[in-house]
Amino acid sequence: MREVSEELRFSSLFAMHLAGEPVDAFSGVIGNVEDHGGEPAFCVRLLDERRERIQQRFQSGTNLSGGNFRRRTPRSFFPALLAGPRMIQSLAVFTGSASGKLPVYEQAAEDFARTVADSGRSIVYGGGRVGLMGIIADAARKAGGEVYGVMPQVLVDGELAHPGLTSLEVVADMHARKHRMSELADGFVALPGGAGTLEELFEVWTWQQLGIHAKPVALLDVDGFWQPLLSMLDHMTDQGFLAPQFRDSLVVASEPQALLDALSSWQAPAAKWSAGSKN
Repeated sequence: MREVSEELRFSSLFAMHLAGEPVDAFSGVIGNVEDHGGEPAFCVRLLDERRERIQQRFQSGTNLSGGNFRRRTPRSFFPALLAGPRMIQSLAVFTGSASGKLPVYEQAAEDFARTVADSGRSIVYGGGRVGLMGIIADAARKAGGEVYGVMPQVLVDGELAHPGLTSLEVVADMHARKHRMSELADGFVALPGGAGTLEELFEVWTWQQLGIHAKPVALLDVDGFWQPLLSMLDHMTDQGFLAPQFRDSLVVASEPQALLDALSSWQAPAAKWSAGSKN
């Protein structure tokens, strides 16, 4: 079997697994990647050829292991594989484990959490009790909202977990945390934060661009906090490193209700490398 990148190996095996194919057929499926226009084009073709089978398995209630699962909202599958708009019922929130220097950040976190709770939506976040993370959880719970935390064991051991959540799911590591949050959420919102907030934001936004999910990604621009980043993104677009449709896909709002309204009307861009995308 020819040598392929880890990205292609993962994408191929995952698509085959979703379609119910034996993974020992991997060698035959790979074939000559260059005949299909290189690895990115091959990944798109591989998924497209299996799209109908994957949809059929989901509709029949077959899970990734071949058994049956209780019918629920299709959160554990890539939404990009499913037709139709998504209802925004839960939001993953990325924000700081610090509170920031200005009181406006804490107030904005409280207002946002209360608005989400009042709308009947739930919040998924990293499970922490400190900083803006803790304020988000406290305000949403006080307003009667559901808050679901996902935290690695190492942070639970450090006594950073919030004690008053609807539920706290403990996972093995940071990678598992982000993956689980992406499964539980119908959209993603970043409030002011530091390096961890940026890392979470850019990962889910990149997944959107690649078609791994079709969920909106948004910034709550508190007191102009995100303006320097937005200027950088505009520069990336001007210089040809970020396609305009992906820049436009990022929702930006300064008020919580305006952000929720924008999420509800959001339309996913064509995935990068797909036939309908202008890359």
